[in-house]
Amino acid sequence: MTTMPRKKLLLVDPHSLFRRTVAAVARELNLADVHEASSHEVARQLLHSQHFDALMLDIGDSLSALAIVQDVRSSGTASDAALSIAVTAESCDLATLKLFKQMQVRRIMLKPFKVKTVLDVVSELVSD
Repeated sequence: MTTMPRKKLLLVDPHSLFRRTVAAVARELNLADVHEASSHEVARQLLHSQHFDALMLDIGDSLSALAIVQDVRSSGTASDAALSIAVTAESCDLATLKLFKQMQVRRIMLKPFKVKTVLDVVSELVSD
């Protein structure tokens, strides 16, 4: 019996412990092949050079996360423009929430959250 290759998820978050924990557990549970990026700049380089099936992106405190989502949606990356995307944030005002929803972000998760919640979202993102 052959196993399906795991889908590729790009996890972008400045906190290495969070990234490593989610990546290790997602791999262990065979949810996804998780690639990690510590910054939006690294994420942008990876998105331009590799195909991903899903993206989990920390909003951070600048507009660069919004620009990354716009790049994906405008077919400006190596991934499909309909890439499944979730974002994480310390906080999110209504205007930002509306912008991400307009760009078809599937989930907006406010910190703090449990690792199980993140893994559920990872599973949802790669299930398509």
